[in-house]
Amino acid sequence: MTSPTDRFHRRSFLGVAAVGILGLTVAGCGGDDESATTAPETSAADPTTEAAPAETTTSADAAGGDVVAISMKDIQFVPKVATVKVGQKVVWTNTEAVQHDVRALEGASFQSELFGEGGTYEWTPKKAGTLEYDCSVHPGMVGTLKIVAA
Repeated sequence: MTSPTDRFHRRSFLGVAAVGILGLTVAGCGGDDESATTAPETSAADPTTEAAPAETTTSADAAGGDVVAISMKDIQFVPKVATVKVGQKVVWTNTEAVQHDVRALEGASFQSELFGEGGTYEWTPKKAGTLEYDCSVHPGMVGTLKIVAA
């Protein structure tokens, strides 16, 4: 039979272990702020603008012409699916306190550095097609660009 003291020590150990694991998990989402890119004051990607729901598709014309803005919010890309024209700039903006990156999975080849809140990453497609991308830090944080001829 287990004594009350043994149960207390076992619970204390489990509590300390849980806090340690949580600390490692949070640390894994962070990064070196020196690799962050800060959005210029005149950037078309305004992180204070209310973003559309994650399942919304944004077209190049609706995004304002020259730039398609994608936010990183609630550990997802907003919008999740966006349509962009060949030659039109795409700007991802991190609106969260955690570090993110942008990495092409299929349809192109690029990967940003990790960047923090207010940081941006820009990319311009050169050919039509479908591009799948993700944040390498957060499994399940994925998005799609539907790139159409200009």
